[in-house]
Amino acid sequence: MRTLVTFALAACLLTSCRSSPMAVAAATPSSLTPTPLESVPPAPADLPRGTRIIIQSANLSLTVDDPAKAVAQIEGAVMELGGFVVSSNSWSSPGSPASSSLSARVPRDSLPALRRVAIGLSNQIQSDGTYSQDVTPDHRRLHVRLQVLARAEDHLVQLLTHASAQEQVASLLIAHQMIVQERTNIEAQLAEYEDRATYASFDVTLNGPSAAFFIE
Repeated sequence: MRTLVTFALAACLLTSCRSSPMAVAAATPSSLTPTPLESVPPAPADLPRGTRIIIQSANLSLTVDDPAKAVAQIEGAVMELGGFVVSSNSWSSPGSPASSSLSARVPRDSLPALRRVAIGLSNQIQSDGTYSQDVTPDHRRLHVRLQVLARAEDHLVQLLTHASAQEQVASLLIAHQMIVQERTNIEAQLAEYEDRATYASFDVTLNGPSAAFFIE
């Protein structure tokens, strides 16, 4: 806290020579209002007991007879399972086997079914990897930090409404902007965790059969 105040005061001193007291006062947003705690997402402690936030993904490399046809079938399975395709590509060149790749997101519970569809189309599994991460502790920590920031923002806004000196207003505005930026970053992190926990990632590479060479 001492570091934050020192930084804010230093920034204020650097800009005070270019700003009049009226200009600084005018810079105080009249629309600044305390952030009600009700607007902050509930802490994970309020979630049902045993609820975990798990991020899952799968990565496959398969050999198939027709990569373009197989990737189209996998795309159809993704849609049927309630997911969506992020990217899909197919390519071929003379003298090399054709290949396709697909990246998709599906509801977490549907990931095993999609893996079975893809493996069922293959002649050979070249690689098969699954990944699972429990981010519940990080999610909990971010929620707690978000509530702390909401209280700090509420306190700063109350101080701003009573501040009169140029130095006080400028320092409090800097501190408020820093809190808002951190809160925005945390909200984005929470949204990403929750999105990745809802929709698992699925990546597959489909390789055509290698050409056979015969030596006489």
